[in-house]
Amino acid sequence: MNNLNSLIENKNIQLDKYKYFSAIIGESPSKGAKSPTLWNAAFKKMNFPALMYPLDVSTKNLSKLIKTLRLDNRFIGGAVTMPYKIDMLNLLDNVDDNAKVIGAVNCIYRDDNKRLIGTNTDGAGALWSLKSVYGDLKGARVLLLGAGGAALAVAIYVSKALSKKGKIFISNRTKKPLIELKKKLSNIIREVDLLPWPPPIEKVKEVDIIINCSSIGFENFKKDKKGIHSLKFFSPLGNINKNIRVQKSNELLKDYAYKAAKDISKNVLETIRFLSKCQNPMVFDIVYQPNISYLLYLSDQLGFKTLSGKMMNLEQAVIAFNKTTSATGLRDSNQDEVRELMKDVR
Repeated sequence: MNNLNSLIENKNIQLDKYKYFSAIIGESPSKGAKSPTLWNAAFKKMNFPALMYPLDVSTKNLSKLIKTLRLDNRFIGGAVTMPYKIDMLNLLDNVDDNAKVIGAVNCIYRDDNKRLIGTNTDGAGALWSLKSVYGDLKGARVLLLGAGGAALAVAIYVSKALSKKGKIFISNRTKKPLIELKKKLSNIIREVDLLPWPPPIEKVKEVDIIINCSSIGFENFKKDKKGIHSLKFFSPLGNINKNIRVQKSNELLKDYAYKAAKDISKNVLETIRFLSKCQNPMVFDIVYQPNISYLLYLSDQLGFKTLSGKMMNLEQAVIAFNKTTSATGLRDSNQDEVRELMKDVR
């Protein structure tokens, strides 16, 4: 326990409360990650002898932390969050085919030999959420915004639900990640249309679903040498000024909004112009903090059906919890049971 506390930023984690423990590993999951609340509610309701802890770890200590957790038989696995989903591929004992294809890990469990195995629940969580709200996807025309790991996972899983009439379009602000994404998808998906940025309206005005797979709109603030910045106040369908910085204060949100006001207004205008030319798409934003992103707010105001990343985040937790706990042999696999236990957790 003492060794683990020396490796994390949020000290004084007490691991001796229950027989086992789980963890969400990231740069700062203690500052708002939902997983501990969801997992611990399910642990309590099913009388499973474990708790999930947020472990804030720096890049330099990440490898040491995984080695420490591997040697602790009380650790059953858990979740991985930003920015270590890709790093985890080379730190665990093995990763399954799902994580290999997507190129990222967001869930850890122990196999029968007690090895730490990585998997990825992004795509499965997104597809379940999408089908729950939209319904049958067979003939859907889907526009994905972004070309990172989330876009890859969502594209793979959504493509499984499409018929020959369905189609996936992908647009990204920079060309190189888009080309790399196309290469990764070439042997998995029948056909993908790559679109320039911004997406040409004549190409996508009849899309049925728009999915933001980027981090644009996410609530967290990041600090670098120049100051503090955020993408919270922007939509992925408009231009973004990434050079705006503010200094630390008690009014961080207000300071940033004031300084970025002109750019935010321009972004909102461009987003409304784009959406108003679409027919009537459902808009799905995988961003889960805040609950309603700027993209979803504007889409809702225009009368479009919307889906927050909160549902996807919940389903990811359901899949990961079920996988991790059933792998211990202490309970049978049952996602419906876990979903029922977590659905009303706030």
